[in-house]
Amino acid sequence: MANQHYMSGRRFEYKVYHDLTGRGYYCVRAAGSHSKIDILAVKDGICLLIQCKANGAISPAEWNTLFDLCRGPTILPIVARKGNGKPEYMLITKRRGRGRREWEPFDPGEASETSC
Repeated sequence: MANQHYMSGRRFEYKVYHDLTGRGYYCVRAAGSHSKIDILAVKDGICLLIQCKANGAISPAEWNTLFDLCRGPTILPIVARKGNGKPEYMLITKRRGRGRREWEPFDPGEASETSC
């Protein structure tokens, strides 16, 4: 039987995947890869690199790697976490040290090249 923690994470990744495809994004899930990106979502010239964390907890090393991968103006580092019945998306705005997380709420439905 599969690890319960793994199964919970997998279910959440699919929830994020289906939420974004429902918003018109083309999504690819990196199944079982243990990479820094769980889902790649693309729509209208915007590329979202998403790390799915049900509780929103992401280590500084994971945070910075995700942030550093997003060098272009239309490549956005996103953390998806569980909200009230649906995924909640947070845009990483700065690299992170030991201090607080620099992120802000993000609505994939409102993303455009001009908003990046």
